[in-house]
Amino acid sequence: MQKDDLNTIRFAAIICVVCSMALAGVQGSLRGIQERNKEIDQQVNVLKALSPDFAVDGTPLTEEQITEYFIEGKVPKEDIPGYFENYVSMETVELKKGGPADLYVLKKDGQVVSYAFPAEGKGLWSTVHSYVGLNADMATIRGITFFDHGETPGLGGECSKPWFQANFRGKVLWQDGEAEKLTIAKGNADPETIHNVDGMSGATITGNGIQKFVNKTFQAYNDAFFQENRAM
Repeated sequence: MQKDDLNTIRFAAIICVVCSMALAGVQGSLRGIQERNKEIDQQVNVLKALSPDFAVDGTPLTEEQITEYFIEGKVPKEDIPGYFENYVSMETVELKKGGPADLYVLKKDGQVVSYAFPAEGKGLWSTVHSYVGLNADMATIRGITFFDHGETPGLGGECSKPWFQANFRGKVLWQDGEAEKLTIAKGNADPETIHNVDGMSGATITGNGIQKFVNKTFQAYNDAFFQENRAM
């Protein structure tokens, strides 16, 4: 092998090493930002389920602000830490099947405003992740969010849209000592029911999956925590 060829190989090797080190450095510097952004996204989804009716300074929010912040998910980023530092706590619930699980509690002036728990299950193409929020009665849906899924845009992917998630607010999962099974209609829901929500056009399988895992997860938390504490 000629000397010029060896020099070319050495030069290429040096360039590869330098580029690798530079990329590793950039990745390391960005990791903290990526992790923080992921944490903020998770906190926004929790807040959408808990749906505070007050600002981070404790003053009441208007209905328009509640919709913008906690249905559309546009809560000001600078307010997010304040909510979690001052109003939101996380407890561990021992589910009868599945072991320890997270339960978020929103309190103001020492009084429980709402609860939220994670839920997930299969849609048509993917696992749909969710947080389900309940009023202090541990029975009425206060807010809900569906995210981080691979459902078809314009069909099952509509589960992430504000219009679909708003359908769940005020629906009842527990009444008179019995579970009320949440159902997602094929089209418009019967307005007279307390547990039926409008469906997504052309997305029956996604809707069926959502109603299945929301009901199943609520039942697990109800058996492990809500039913006992509701009676107090």
